[in-house]
Amino acid sequence: MKKNLLVVLFFVSICSFGQTKSDTVEIRKTVLNYIEGFYNSDYQRMAKAIHPELAKRIIVKDSIGNIMLQNMGSSQLIYNTKRNRNSNILHADKKFEAEVVIFDIYNNVATVKVTTNKFKFMDYLHLGKFGNDWKIVNVLWEFLK
Repeated sequence: MKKNLLVVLFFVSICSFGQTKSDTVEIRKTVLNYIEGFYNSDYQRMAKAIHPELAKRIIVKDSIGNIMLQNMGSSQLIYNTKRNRNSNILHADKKFEAEVVIFDIYNNVATVKVTTNKFKFMDYLHLGKFGNDWKIVNVLWEFLK
């Protein structure tokens, strides 16, 4: 009896807090607005994808080994998107492709990884649901080797 109750509670918790098809679609759309917006220098798509209090960070190391966390906010990311000319991309002859991997969705938060066949970096994203809209609130990114 206890075992059956635990199984039922497990499935109820998955149904109550797991991802929905609608959330999955909206999260993917938000992430594509972010990465395709940057690629296409479409700052309006970028602005739609990110929260105004976005924190985008990368761990950097200088030539003598000092390590620090470099920060970027939403206004700088939108500015960089407007100025992006894709001057340092991979596979210039290929069509742009993005891979969006949703690791987890729990209620109003999600964790996602996005990579492309063009950029020499990858992003780990945290998204939050604000009303009906998913917005990127945190990005931790790294250059690819």
